[in-house]
Amino acid sequence: MRRFGASLVASLALIGPLAVASAAHAAPPTAVLTVEVAPATAAVGDTVVVTVRGSGVTDLYAYDLVLSADDLLLEPTGDAPTGPEGGYTSAVAAPGEVTISHSRLGTSPGLSSTGQIVLASVPVRVLAVGTARIELSAARLVSSTGEVTTNAAGASTSLSITATPSPSPTATPAPTASATPAPTSTATPTSTPTTTSTPTASASPSPTGSAAAPGGSDLATTGVDAAAWLTSGVVGVVLLAAGALLVARRRQGVRE
Repeated sequence: MRRFGASLVASLALIGPLAVASAAHAAPPTAVLTVEVAPATAAVGDTVVVTVRGSGVTDLYAYDLVLSADDLLLEPTGDAPTGPEGGYTSAVAAPGEVTISHSRLGTSPGLSSTGQIVLASVPVRVLAVGTARIELSAARLVSSTGEVTTNAAGASTSLSITATPSPSPTATPAPTASATPAPTSTATPTSTPTTTSTPTASASPSPTGSAAAPGGSDLATTGVDAAAWLTSGVVGVVLLAAGALLVARRRQGVRE
């Protein structure tokens, strides 16, 4: 028993300093966190990017960051956030806030830097005119040994939101003056003299010696005169023919 007790005391004497040394080495992670938005001024309908940076970071193996804003002015676009290489970054959205989580993978060491490290970037959409305050409302930091630091946060930034600009009216081009063609001279037609026919005086028939029948018209009288002349002509022709025939026979008789 005495030997076992002495051995136990000796073992505790050797393990004790190692346990104390291990506890002393397991320090909690540290980081000074800031928030920024780019661009700092946007119009309704635009998309901006909110970024959380850490400076003076030591042994930061995993973390949760909660960003808060007025959900009437801003909302997450639903696109995946980005984080440091060598780890996995995700986001969970709720009304008025979004929680971004990051964890190192495999044998990747915890993040450490004397400068600044971009811990997360998340795109958000602008909804309405106003001034949106974006705040890091909570932060939980975890070291590679499992030590946890809860950061009261308090870092914030502001986004000035303006109305969507109206498109500028398109200037209407001034009409160009077109050259007016010079009037062409039209030849004046020459007047053609009109030949006026002079009426020829027709011979009026001589009045006949016969008196007009009482009550008769001029037309009837003219017809009677024409018939008398026609009869006289026929008689004359017959007489001429008879005379010619007689002359011919006489000549024939003389020859015989």
